[in-house]
Amino acid sequence: MKILVVNDDGIMSEGIKALADFLSIKHDVTVVAPDGNRSAFSHSLSIYKDITIKELKISDKYRAFAMSGTPADCVKFAAHYFSDIKFDLVCSGINKGHNLGSDTVYSGTISACLEGNFFGIKGIAFSNYAHSECDFNANIQTLERIFDKLVSICSPDYTLNVNFPNGKEKGVKIVPLGIHLYTDNYVLTGEDTYQLVGSPVEEIEDQSCDVAFAKRGFATVTPIVYNRTANKIIENFKDFKF
Repeated sequence: MKILVVNDDGIMSEGIKALADFLSIKHDVTVVAPDGNRSAFSHSLSIYKDITIKELKISDKYRAFAMSGTPADCVKFAAHYFSDIKFDLVCSGINKGHNLGSDTVYSGTISACLEGNFFGIKGIAFSNYAHSECDFNANIQTLERIFDKLVSICSPDYTLNVNFPNGKEKGVKIVPLGIHLYTDNYVLTGEDTYQLVGSPVEEIEDQSCDVAFAKRGFATVTPIVYNRTANKIIENFKDFKF
């Protein structure tokens, strides 16, 4: 397959190198990633802003390009700039830090794959549960076992959101998103200057969701779509008159 690899941690991150190295063993890989960290940029695009792109020599196995834009920029640009390449798949990650539950709203990792869906390209987003000292080698060992199965259930109609534990997984579960709440705090760091900090809230009501299974050491897989229409609510108001 021809695979576009992207992330939101930046092109020099350890996770994207581990993913691209693994995929390039059997596939034709092109890496296009931000030139620095773009975590929590969600699906933002650089509209009417200059974007720079520079090819970097980071491997003999694949071509790699650093972009000044966002993860979604990287995919959109690649789809147009490399028009001679018909990408079969967008793979994003491996992200340092989980993208579980409501994290997915803010995730540049996932949004890169959703941008691929807009172009009719299948997408799989990968994240490691830990935010530091990530064991990407263990993640790759899991990928060696399940990658072909993930591809077999891919579709341009949705992105597969995969979260690995930071180590050997206890199994792999296809599960719905949960709610991942944080103890949000805005800390004063200077005059009229604040920084958002916080940590996950441990209480989880729904034990069948991705958040709960990830906390128990499972790898989780969740199909995600860009269309956020609340169809059941629309049905409730089918006879409503203004």
